[in-house]
Amino acid sequence: MGKRRLCGRVVAVVALGLLGGCSSGAGDSALSAGDSRAVAPAAPQERSASGNADATSDDTQRKAIGQREVIRTAELDLEVDDVERVGAEVRLRSEDVGGYLQLEDAYRSGTTMTVRVPAERLDQVLGELSALGRVTARSQQTQDVTDQLVDTRSRIDSQRTSVQRLRVLMDRAATVDEIVSIESELTSRETELDSLERRAAALSGQVELATVTVRLERPNAVAADDTGFVAGLFGGWRTLSSIGAFLLTAFGAVLPFAAVLAVPGTAAWLLRRRLKALRRPSI
Repeated sequence: MGKRRLCGRVVAVVALGLLGGCSSGAGDSALSAGDSRAVAPAAPQERSASGNADATSDDTQRKAIGQREVIRTAELDLEVDDVERVGAEVRLRSEDVGGYLQLEDAYRSGTTMTVRVPAERLDQVLGELSALGRVTARSQQTQDVTDQLVDTRSRIDSQRTSVQRLRVLMDRAATVDEIVSIESELTSRETELDSLERRAAALSGQVELATVTVRLERPNAVAADDTGFVAGLFGGWRTLSSIGAFLLTAFGAVLPFAAVLAVPGTAAWLLRRRLKALRRPSI
């Protein structure tokens, strides 16, 4: 009876060793079949790490199901009398809710500002900014990136497990060829992991902070620029410049043909003069 139990335990240990070797060989082809026996004892740890990664991925998916990951953006056009004062107010209102001014582009008739504000405060911010002037246009857009984030985070978990497994294999590598092969694969997977983490961080940042583009214009700024003596003067100058540019372009296009035709034309003219001189009667 005791011998049977001992035999059963030996068979179980051998089976676990074979399973561990197969798992290591499937995940990392850098190790040869002869070295799989040395890596087999690390299999339980790898299975535990994989189990933790799966649990983390499941938690992420459950969170995503309960709350969608949405990128929110908005645009707001305002007519204001004092562009500088309202621009400062826009910056202040965004900072009051925990946001910031990302970009500002000033021009003659107004300015365009891009602010980032917490997504959950977007409606409040739009209401406050709309009260700063006369609204001429207002719009909002949403983009659901839940699936992208769930997929990216799941790939990050898997990639981290793979990197950890390769580091264990690196510690157990016995030859220079094995070290070089595993190190190359490890570098590749770490690079991919870094790229995935940056992508997830960028998407999460867009979800957490909404983007608001605010355009501030002075009343009748466009109409004033299109009428009057100065506007007519500039319009005439632009027309004259366009005509001059057209004539120069046409002259440049004709010039190569004129240069080619000038040689035979000159020769024909000289020959004609020569013939006239010969036919002229002498006195």
